[in-house]
Amino acid sequence: MLFFFLWDQLEYRIDGKDAPDQLGWEANVWFGGDFNRLVIKPEGEAVLEDGRSVESETDVMYSRLVAPFWSLQAGAQYANEWQQGADYSDSWSAALAIQGLAPGKFEVDATGYVSEDGDFTSQLELEYDWRITQRFVAQPRAELTVAFQDIAERNVGAGLSEVVTGLRFRYEFMRELAPYLGVRYAARVFESADRSRSAGIDPTRFFVVGGLRAAFL
Repeated sequence: MLFFFLWDQLEYRIDGKDAPDQLGWEANVWFGGDFNRLVIKPEGEAVLEDGRSVESETDVMYSRLVAPFWSLQAGAQYANEWQQGADYSDSWSAALAIQGLAPGKFEVDATGYVSEDGDFTSQLELEYDWRITQRFVAQPRAELTVAFQDIAERNVGAGLSEVVTGLRFRYEFMRELAPYLGVRYAARVFESADRSRSAGIDPTRFFVVGGLRAAFL
């Protein structure tokens, strides 16, 4: 049995406005062989200043190789949210995903979720490693979230609800260890942006980020 652990993002995010900075993380862990694997994908963000808060999602999936460089995955997501002075909340969703390497060496991760309340959402992540030199790598990234119905408790409207883009530049001292600097832009769009404004929340966030990418075999 093989084991792989990748901290794709472990970073400090400096807010470009007056909002609090964040600590962000995203990882990919798998156990198994070439065809069958258990995949765990945790990600989240935390505010460590006044008004501390934590939001995280963890996908736990069975992954089956169905074509060269492509895997079909099925499992569940556990999501939780905590904010200082407010109640802790959590939820479960069923998840189905396709993950692989598209022509041009774009990494693709597309996932559909059905929550315990019957809400249906999907998320598409695209990532590309542009190797400028043997050690210096630019990594553009985009993430699109779509809701298939209004989700009032999350101020989410039906349709494309959120777009997150980023560009990170890392220097690989080793392939397994690379510090990086970059930028991240997150925006709620269309009806979700209107709902955020109505709730007094800025729908856009811009960050300068610095962090570490690390892999363990």
